[in-house]
Amino acid sequence: MTSEQPSYPVAPSRPVERTFHRHTFADPYEWLRDKDSPEVRSHLAAENAYAEATTEDLAPLRERIYGEIKDRTLETDLSVPSRRGDWWYFTRTVEGGAHQIFCRVPVTDPAQWTPPTVEPGTALDGEQTLLDANAASQEHDFYALGAFSVSEDGSRLAWSEDTAGDERFTIQVKDLATGQLLADRIEQTSYGAFLTPDASQLIYIVVDESWRPWRVYRHVIGRDASSDELLFQEDDPGLWLGAELSADKRWLMLSSSCSEYSEYRILPLTELTGSPTDEPVADASDDAAGPASLPWRVMISREDRVLHEVEPLTVAGQDYVLLTHDAHAPNGRVSLMPLGHAGRALADLELTDVIPASEDVRIESCVPTATHLVVALRADTTPRVRLIPRRAVDEIVAGPREAVPSTSDTGSGRLAESDDAAASSAAAGAASPSLLDGAEAAFDEELYTSGVLSAEYENPVVRVSYTSFVTPPRVYDIPTAEPGESGTNEYGVGEPVLRREATVLGGYRSQDYTVERDWAVTEDGTRIPVSIVRRADLDPTRPAPVLQYAYGSYEISTDPGFSVSRLSLLDRGVIWAVAHVRGGGELGRGWYENGKKDTKTNTFTDYVAVTRHLATRPDVDAQRIAVMGGSAGGLLVGAVLNLAPELYCAALAAVPFVDPLTSMLMPELPLTALEWEEWGNPVDSAEVYEYMRSYSPYENLRDADYPPVLAVTSLNDTRVLYVEPAKWVAALRTRARHPETVVLRCEMAGGHGGPSGRYSQWKDTAWEYAWLARYLGVAD
Repeated sequence: MTSEQPSYPVAPSRPVERTFHRHTFADPYEWLRDKDSPEVRSHLAAENAYAEATTEDLAPLRERIYGEIKDRTLETDLSVPSRRGDWWYFTRTVEGGAHQIFCRVPVTDPAQWTPPTVEPGTALDGEQTLLDANAASQEHDFYALGAFSVSEDGSRLAWSEDTAGDERFTIQVKDLATGQLLADRIEQTSYGAFLTPDASQLIYIVVDESWRPWRVYRHVIGRDASSDELLFQEDDPGLWLGAELSADKRWLMLSSSCSEYSEYRILPLTELTGSPTDEPVADASDDAAGPASLPWRVMISREDRVLHEVEPLTVAGQDYVLLTHDAHAPNGRVSLMPLGHAGRALADLELTDVIPASEDVRIESCVPTATHLVVALRADTTPRVRLIPRRAVDEIVAGPREAVPSTSDTGSGRLAESDDAAASSAAAGAASPSLLDGAEAAFDEELYTSGVLSAEYENPVVRVSYTSFVTPPRVYDIPTAEPGESGTNEYGVGEPVLRREATVLGGYRSQDYTVERDWAVTEDGTRIPVSIVRRADLDPTRPAPVLQYAYGSYEISTDPGFSVSRLSLLDRGVIWAVAHVRGGGELGRGWYENGKKDTKTNTFTDYVAVTRHLATRPDVDAQRIAVMGGSAGGLLVGAVLNLAPELYCAALAAVPFVDPLTSMLMPELPLTALEWEEWGNPVDSAEVYEYMRSYSPYENLRDADYPPVLAVTSLNDTRVLYVEPAKWVAALRTRARHPETVVLRCEMAGGHGGPSGRYSQWKDTAWEYAWLARYLGVAD
């Protein structure tokens, strides 16, 4: 601290009454919602000035931490080339460049699936630069990419840019044969634009006034955007509209979904061969605009409230749909449905399981390739990838073929059969049990994350990622073929080939750090998994400070992952602890459902139980435990501070959702109606209103010895508006015993993820870690 403590900004109290369900709340700081008010802007500027003044003495530490992050990062780096069609695609990052450069080189040998070796600073023969995001960002304070789509034939690129941080994008199109930027330009779009395989059309989504994706358009390349055709409009304010191509690129698929159910409609791309009308369509915000009359096929009606994904595919010469769904299966199952049954009521569907329901395995997605089903699943809290040969699926329909023996030895232990083999065998009937069980890539660490990076339909390799708390990100290619073909095992799966491990400079060694899984027990007897990361040379008999992190919402799991910036805390003797609280998805769908809506407070009490458990460990200093979380995890920070402020020495709340009740009472705000599936609808329900009021951080502040608090936000954040942490900080200072230790930083040119560009993000991380280091006692 400086010798003369600066004065913190004081927001005037101007109560605005809010009345619902016979309850009136006088909100003293609601006036801060007026983003364009000079007074509000002046107040935010004063908060930033106070944040800098009160942490001026930390500037040297910030610079050291920023330097550590920078020095450990290979600034001139590249991705592993990924093959699509006749090209290898990859990205480069260069020293001094905050963004990526997107490149490609032609395939020289169609039979070769080993990616070309790319060296930093050295161009390959025939290398083309598709988009230099560094150059594109030069004229903007903020720059982020939304869509990036190269057509299947490689002739055109479509991409979208956000230059404000409000997640509204402008699409542009480039002719890759000539390198010329085309006249096609579409503004005010959402995420997810893509070109059709023949590059003749562009599919894109726009949002309504509450930022909900609700309309899908198609644009014919070369025509004026005013003639773009509305393909579908989702009128339910509680559903989010998405668009994608099927895995085989033959179908356009639209999804209307929330966290609890979905509805898919599919259309053959051949139905989109005509040209849109020459008449200008209504503006995206005009409710009079009507969708085109097209022969959509609805798979399962939203009325059945089944959460599902679909993939059309041919099985044994017949048309089916591969359903990944939760009908009578909270953790998901994968089933075949005859395409002709689309639109039937759930009770009338004939479903044949490929992967049956399980209490222990959570099925997250299933995508077909020409030879396999690529399944993303979760078991024992960790994400894995399973490969099931398509032959096994054919056998479900047509009966088993003669088994083909394996022609390769997989005795190295790198591939393992799945854990629920018996259940799969029972569901398969006559199908070969060994084929339906599939194969999973096995790894040496107990706690890791493995996911699908790419599974192109015709490619004979599936690319997967691997990382852990101590292993930098890796990229593996897994060869696939018909079962028993040369180089593969009985599942048609070869040994994973390591293509790359991210380089960490500065002499990093994974053996210098240890990872441990611990368990805390709540008052209701629930066991909460805790992941603990620390330096291996810490004396376990000497108590160390802890930074405890959690998220705990939307079934989003905090999976093991490597972080270069985290090393700056670990190397200062800080223990990193992740509380896998209810509301996330680590232990399946039930784990999520027991931490949402009317069980949301489990998330917060779980976190406090983990803190109390950690405080009893001999290697933990109970007086130096800090809490950290962002977005919905910021709600957790605010809630646990109200529950047990005495347990924490400091609290970092990033873009925190700390005024949830006010937001959920305003359907006109971005995302609110969609969020009712997560939190409940307090507009219609007095019970939901009272429950949310019971835990809202902003409305439950009390006179207490709150620890020092750092809240960070962004002015243009459309997900958690800046006003929530601004109001919370203002109110917290009136109740905290030491209001001068409550700090707000507002990024004036950023979005939900903060500023754009890696260097700006590193500086922000260094700022936050230096602040935490002060209160964790490691700022020397």
